Amino acid sequence: MESSGKHQYEIHNIKSPVLQMVIIILGVFMAILDTSIVNVAIPTMENDLNTTTAQIQWVLTAYMLTLGVLIPISGWLTDRFGSRQLFLFSLAIFTIGSALCGMSWNLSSILFFRIIQGVGGAFMQPVAMSMIYRIFPPERRGTIMGIFGIAMMVAPAIGPVLSGYFVDYASWRLIFYINVPIGIAAVLLGYFSLYDFPHEQKGKLDIWGLVFSTIGFFSLLYGFNEVSSDGWKSSTVVLSLMIGIVFLVLFIITELKVENPMLNLSVLNNYMFSMSLVISSIIFTAMFVGIFLLPLYLQDIMGYTAVRTGLFMTPAALATAVMMPISGKLFDKIGARPLGLIGLLVITLSTYGFTTLGLQTSSAHIQWLYIIRSIGMGMTMMPIMTAGMNTVPIKLVSQGTAMTNTVRQVSSSLGTAILTSYMTTQATLHTTQLAWMVSPTTYQGQSLLKMQNMFESQGMTAVQALNAARELMYGLISNQGYVQGMNDTFFVSTILCAIAWVGIWFYASKKERAIREGRRRPQKTKKQSETLLLGPGKP
Repeated sequence: MESSGKHQYEIHNIKSPVLQMVIIILGVFMAILDTSIVNVAIPTMENDLNTTTAQIQWVLTAYMLTLGVLIPISGWLTDRFGSRQLFLFSLAIFTIGSALCGMSWNLSSILFFRIIQGVGGAFMQPVAMSMIYRIFPPERRGTIMGIFGIAMMVAPAIGPVLSGYFVDYASWRLIFYINVPIGIAAVLLGYFSLYDFPHEQKGKLDIWGLVFSTIGFFSLLYGFNEVSSDGWKSSTVVLSLMIGIVFLVLFIITELKVENPMLNLSVLNNYMFSMSLVISSIIFTAMFVGIFLLPLYLQDIMGYTAVRTGLFMTPAALATAVMMPISGKLFDKIGARPLGLIGLLVITLSTYGFTTLGLQTSSAHIQWLYIIRSIGMGMTMMPIMTAGMNTVPIKLVSQGTAMTNTVRQVSSSLGTAILTSYMTTQATLHTTQLAWMVSPTTYQGQSLLKMQNMFESQGMTAVQALNAARELMYGLISNQGYVQGMNDTFFVSTILCAIAWVGIWFYASKKERAIREGRRRPQKTKKQSETLLLGPGKP
């Protein structure tokens, strides 16, 4: 049942809130790390497991689909079994799944083990967030969520570095084995130290809601995942998206009618929470271009190795890590809107800077743009999410975190599908246009002739020289078209960031400000909270 007594938040009942945060961050860091660390190792895994490129991609897809299907039910499970129990279960399953993935012997085994790993990963982040919101009162959440956000933003950035190092100098299996000692330590710490939160004993599970949700989210996310390879007009994509939409509509209708819904949609009646979902969804979609497209540019155009690419992106991750706690502290004082306006302006301008990439753009220019963009992300993301959750009643916190993570998963997949498809289309269009410009009377045609003459002067026959010149010319054209397609995609991302910036102007309420500043809480409670955090006798 709901926590009763003088104090609403569990910080007043916990001896060591810092230790609780350490356990929570360890688990979340592992789960998020695994969303990016596997990507670099895919080609090596393909060879070792004797499979095809299309088949090995399911190592990524299986994990992503498992998360998408199970995250919506995390709120009901948290209310039914308790945060501590579900978090420890998630940690244990994720650790076991990681160990089994490292021992995989063929495609079928690693797919099955990745699903097991995904079961643990799906519950980890929403449960972790619900525990934080239940431990700390709103006037302290900014700083705490800023620290928590380090795991959310840094883990995806260092994943490629670790993966590249393991693949190049050791074994791809270490990308899974690295989770095992961390997981064991977190489970042991959690078992002996994690606080047992009071929870409401929910009624029976909403079976129809679970069925509709599972089919709906699975089909929708699978359809988005297949867009990059099959295109939007593919029968597989169209059918998957249609099934997903139909079953999600049935899911919504069911959740609005049943007495104990699996996902309580009434949380969306909260203006600040709903606005936080809209704005953060746009930002998550825009974030895709930095996390996915920039590594492709560095490796395919600039010729970077996977390890060098990861190292190149590390300073930006560190900048985010530094900015997160700072923005959290500022949020506690001034709220989300000022930080969002400044942060999103920084993101918008720096993203626009990426629309001018070329084949010879300096690495220093790219890196500084990415660092500035990451600082903006660190300034914006956690305050927006925290401000929305601050106005959610504590009895709906687990449902709110489940909704937040579900929307994040769907918006990330949607952003990937839309922007990848757009980039591919634009790259093809630009490549075709550039190829049309190669004629005897154009500069490009004259360059082709000069290359042919150069090859002939090196001893090639006229036919060999012409073929070599054409291959070199069309290689350059292809790269230029690819970069221009990326520039167009960064421009779309800039527009999305600008839309989110406009939305920030409407993102404030007197209720949220009063809650954050603690005006609705007795002064005595605030003093007791400070004593628990700082210790007796400390200012």
